[in-house]
Amino acid sequence: MAPRRRKQPETTAAAQAPDDNVRKRRVLTCVTKRKRVADADEAQDSQDGAPLEQAKPKRPRWGRVVGRLASLMEMPMDILFEIFGHLMPLDVLRLARTTKQFRRVLMHRSSLSVWIAARKNVPDLPDCPPYMTESQFANLVFDTHCHECLAPNIRSVDWRIGRRICSKCAKECMVDDYSVFSGESVYKAVPSKYGKRGRPSYYAKDLQEFQRKRASFTNPEERDKFVKGRQALVFEMEKHGALLEAWAANQARDRSDQLDDLRRERKEAIVEKLADLGWGPEIEQIPYRDDLSHHRLVKQPTRLTPRIWANIQGDMIRYMEQMKGQRLERERRALVISRKRIAVSILRAYKTAHLPLTDVMPEPMDFCAIPQVSEILELPTDTQVMEATFAPVVEKMDELVAEWRNRMLSSLVQKVKDSLYSKPKVNYLGEDTHLALVDSVTSIPSADPKGKGKARAVEPPVPDDSEIIQNLSLATTVFNCKCCNSRLGIFFDVYDDDGSEDDLIDPWGFGLSPRRHRVRSNPLFFPKVMGHRCLTKQRGFNWDNPGGDPTKQLDYPMGSRTRWTCQPLQLDEKADKIVANIVTTCGLDPATTTTVQMDQLDPQLACLGCLQWSDEEQDEADASVFGWRAAVIHNNRVHAGRTTVKWKLIDEELVDQVVNVDEEFNTNQTLVSALMLHGLVPGGVNIDPPEEVVWLCAHCLDLPQEKDCMELSKIKTHLSVMHSIQDPQENHDYYQDYEAPQGRKVQHTPQLKVTLTMDRPDDVPGPGERHIHEPWCLGLSGDEVEDEYYDDYLF
Repeated sequence: MAPRRRKQPETTAAAQAPDDNVRKRRVLTCVTKRKRVADADEAQDSQDGAPLEQAKPKRPRWGRVVGRLASLMEMPMDILFEIFGHLMPLDVLRLARTTKQFRRVLMHRSSLSVWIAARKNVPDLPDCPPYMTESQFANLVFDTHCHECLAPNIRSVDWRIGRRICSKCAKECMVDDYSVFSGESVYKAVPSKYGKRGRPSYYAKDLQEFQRKRASFTNPEERDKFVKGRQALVFEMEKHGALLEAWAANQARDRSDQLDDLRRERKEAIVEKLADLGWGPEIEQIPYRDDLSHHRLVKQPTRLTPRIWANIQGDMIRYMEQMKGQRLERERRALVISRKRIAVSILRAYKTAHLPLTDVMPEPMDFCAIPQVSEILELPTDTQVMEATFAPVVEKMDELVAEWRNRMLSSLVQKVKDSLYSKPKVNYLGEDTHLALVDSVTSIPSADPKGKGKARAVEPPVPDDSEIIQNLSLATTVFNCKCCNSRLGIFFDVYDDDGSEDDLIDPWGFGLSPRRHRVRSNPLFFPKVMGHRCLTKQRGFNWDNPGGDPTKQLDYPMGSRTRWTCQPLQLDEKADKIVANIVTTCGLDPATTTTVQMDQLDPQLACLGCLQWSDEEQDEADASVFGWRAAVIHNNRVHAGRTTVKWKLIDEELVDQVVNVDEEFNTNQTLVSALMLHGLVPGGVNIDPPEEVVWLCAHCLDLPQEKDCMELSKIKTHLSVMHSIQDPQENHDYYQDYEAPQGRKVQHTPQLKVTLTMDRPDDVPGPGERHIHEPWCLGLSGDEVEDEYYDDYLF
């Protein structure tokens, strides 16, 4: 045995080195865990010679954790099934998908009682259909995953085909009937649902399986037996599908009721909280459109807890402050509306006292916008306003109305000035005679003062307003209303600058529209144009008048009142030329003749553009006779606004030869009635003479129920029925519209004709030489012949 080597004592430097290394290692490895005290005690005991116990094995840190319910399967099956029977079907289904042991037990046939007990826990759920197992039925009804792509949260179920399919998979999995028909129909033999346009839609796999099995039978009897069996199965599926659809609808309705109950409880709790803060009276005055149940923080289907209320309290208080501000605005608006009713009554009394109207009057909106009236309407809320408060306004009524008329006239003058500058006119007669309005804005060329450079157009000075006002009274200053033109439809191009024929526009550009003469709106003349209806009333429902403002509301026709505006008006150049032609025919100067002078003269003119040549005499023709206003309308509507139509003034020699066709028709009313009785004349023919549509009701003046102009017989019926006035008086119960005889509606003029003696043109066939359908017999001139009339011409 070798002698034991004696241990040499360590030097001070050697003993210090390990300590330094340990200290350095501790500094570098600060994250190293400290040694447990138990381990240190064990080491000390070992040094002392005490016996060491066996150390316990440590559990792996990331090892498998044994579940606390791991021993659940060791319980007796009857107890286990009793526990499972109190679960819902979806819980049993999820439990079967947790472990293999649970799946082995719950999917076994002996566990059928568990599924049945769980299904009966759902109220009113139909029984499991015979073509499904309990687990399949639970998966269809309660699991929200797509049966194709397993997408979650799929709420729509096709009960009749027994599938839950998302919209994305339905595009690929569902097939329509018309695309799979192959000689033998699969109707009622494969489960289907309603697809596009009511066609049956099939699940592609069911359809393929049916076709494959049906093709496998070679015996026709067996094939028919198979098809009948599938039809019986489909019948059962449809019957159970209808039951499941009804149950699902009831469940959705019950769920909706539950959510409504939660929202109602939340609202009641919030209202109680706000009432404690002093907002109770304010909540009662909130209108329905701003009710608390519509607020995003109130309509949530969750119960109100102290924590939730602490989070939403600030927002709810700000909302209540907003509701308070809106309430004060509504009360202020209602107060102003009540004051406006008093102002409108004062305006109505003023207008009624000035019947018949000889000048344009302000509408309720314009009257309330007058500064003196508006100042009273906007008095503080605590100030009481009565009819006596408007006494200063009543005293200066004439002055206020005159100032308003001057402002409206200035607006019209500016409108005319802008129109003339934006689209200058030229001399329409080709002569020295022209309007001052046109000359004032026509550019004239002039050479450079120094004789150098090209000639350039020199802009004339701005015409004076008084000059424009003076020329507004001329008969050749004709206006046209764009709002009245809109009634004619979108296919009419009323303002056409070129000289082409006025035909119905083909909106699609195929050239398929028939040729028709364009209908134009009525010509409007100053000063009656100031009272045109479209300047103060607009058609269409007024959605911005919920408070029943009497200055805006207009019930008939459905529309609203507006402030006076001349925006719908525009100068009608073609009508200017037509009137100039008519004035010249009357032997007057278009540059100086006013509308009032033409009305006083009241000339009658025969239209030479639509003569009806006699079939008996060589040089005789019947011509229609019109007043000068009716002549303008006739030229616009019959001759499409052409300015080359010739007219003949009916002088003293011809005035006795003018025949009233309407009077001749009235004398034969008995004959017409007999013809109508025997069906030879249509029953809708009105044999009564037409009336002028120019009368308005004085009792409905400036009220919401004010109506449009009516005939005299209708206005009397209105007064009798609506106002119980049996003997109405003119200018007291009814009055004539200021705008008459012009307006939106064409006034009836008696149909007059005269026989003229004049040379028959060479291109007009003589008596007995033309067919009955020849255009001259129909009252058309040569340049107005339609192509369709030539089809029956006898050459």
